[in-house]
Amino acid sequence: MRRRGVFWPLVLIAIGLVALAGNYGLVEPVSIIAILALWPVLLILLGIDIAFARRWPIPTLVAEVALIGAALALAVTQPSALRLGTFAFSNSSDCAHSSPSVSVPRGALQSLRLTINGGAAGYHLTGGSAAAVTASADGTEICVVSREASTSTQGDIRLTQSGTRLSASSDVAVQVANDLPLSLLINAGAGEFVFDLRDVRITDARMNIGASTTTIVLPHPSGEVPLRIDGGASSVIIEIPADVEARISVTGGLVSSSSINPRATKSGNVIETVGYAGAKDRVTVTVNGGASTVSIR
Repeated sequence: MRRRGVFWPLVLIAIGLVALAGNYGLVEPVSIIAILALWPVLLILLGIDIAFARRWPIPTLVAEVALIGAALALAVTQPSALRLGTFAFSNSSDCAHSSPSVSVPRGALQSLRLTINGGAAGYHLTGGSAAAVTASADGTEICVVSREASTSTQGDIRLTQSGTRLSASSDVAVQVANDLPLSLLINAGAGEFVFDLRDVRITDARMNIGASTTTIVLPHPSGEVPLRIDGGASSVIIEIPADVEARISVTGGLVSSSSINPRATKSGNVIETVGYAGAKDRVTVTVNGGASTVSIR
């Protein structure tokens, strides 16, 4: 007997159940972007159905159900990690001149926007660079994909991990100038990350990280400084310097938070220092993750 195709009905039923659960507050609301970003799963399902459905209908059905369930669990627990995109390869022509170390002179720069695109590696970001940005790598290679002309007062720099020497223990150290106002975007995979921002003039920061252990030392802010962390199955440690006022809000998925900082109090999913509400200069942190733990020190 020929098995009728059932994975399309299963997809529709599963999406409907997740949407219904979100409407009733049983799970975090799932955006249409997160659902659409799962389009590669449809290709996998089609391949499984074409290759195995006629020969092994019941095992194939079980595999399809498990795959759909896992994909929708990803959409529910890690919605911010899902984005619509195309195929990307680290060894692109944009990164043809990769090197174990790079340096971008500051020239006439008065502010800086820095994007770091990395794979599975350890990253350590600090201040203290005499140039605008310096970076060195061990076990991999990096390159400056694009930047504005050195005469521009507003720099736009993108560091990319090329992957030409990717090893099991790759480490990348990045330093930025202490006195340049910095807008920071980090896209990285699995690894161990340390972002020591205490001496960096951060104006805003966004970190998209995978399965990782991440330690962040908050900056000394000038005005309101927003910092957002979107991650998968990760452990996040946030250190608040003694003279910094901060609030950390935790949302999404199976995320737990705790604090051992004597200046901070916890109320629900919000941890806040005692002087945050009345402070003009403060850091506002939003952590949105899947299965994550957030520790405040």
